[in-house]
Amino acid sequence: MKLSRGERTFDIFNVVVMTLFAAICLYPFIYVIALSFNDGTDAMRGGIYFFPRKFTLENYAKLFEDNRIIGSFFISVFRTVMVATFGTLVNAMFAYGISKSDMPFRKFFNWMIVIPMYFGGGIIPYFLICKSLGLTNTIWVYVIPWLATPFHIMLLRVSIKELPESLEESAFLDGAGYWIIFVRIILPLLKPALATVILLAGIGQWNDWMDGTIMVSNSKLWPLQTLLLSILQGTDMMAFFKEKNLSTAGGAMARKISITPESLKMAMLVITVVPIFMIYPFAQKYFIKGIMVGSVKG
Repeated sequence: MKLSRGERTFDIFNVVVMTLFAAICLYPFIYVIALSFNDGTDAMRGGIYFFPRKFTLENYAKLFEDNRIIGSFFISVFRTVMVATFGTLVNAMFAYGISKSDMPFRKFFNWMIVIPMYFGGGIIPYFLICKSLGLTNTIWVYVIPWLATPFHIMLLRVSIKELPESLEESAFLDGAGYWIIFVRIILPLLKPALATVILLAGIGQWNDWMDGTIMVSNSKLWPLQTLLLSILQGTDMMAFFKEKNLSTAGGAMARKISITPESLKMAMLVITVVPIFMIYPFAQKYFIKGIMVGSVKG
């Protein structure tokens, strides 16, 4: 079909606008990456926009000399993997249960999920509950409170309700119980919704800094994002420089040291962002399909 002049103009306009929008979104990340791989004292001269002018890996090498960085990285990985896997399983089991019309107290459990989606108790009750359960200042404060998420449960419930009931009826006739049906029939058919929940839970846990700030006073148990926040505020960065016998920006220029607080901050930012960038493209196909089911039919 031949496009009219107006349609071609409209297509060109869309391509130009979306390209500019994508460039505006990507440029801050490109700028941070360029600075993280550039010599710190050289970066102070300015003029770095897309590529490192004086390439170096010293920023990353010096950053990983701090054991807290490595420990915080593994804590972030631990909480992300635990919540994304076990949390998704818990949410799926809960969603499967409340999707059954013959389940006892089904309406009560439905309301217990719907109400927290719109109304929250706030930070203080959340802190008091975690403290009373003995979760504060432990690594489990990052996992246990997040094993059940109302939005994820409702998204999975909608996906389960869309499955034909004849599948379960046939399985029941063959002697299968609820657990076998859930594991062998329901879960394999929920791949798009499960991928969506895993991605949402993983991103939420990886990017979370508040739990570490509020619930944990021991910096050795901080996730990477809480440590990054502390570094960006400046106090931890100055302590790091003092511990490693480095100087601040002015002293670095005098002593010809190639590392500055700003160059380390840029390297730290890259470390926190790259893992999500690497995972998202592989899950994008399932994510789009799963989130549309929950939004359109929910």
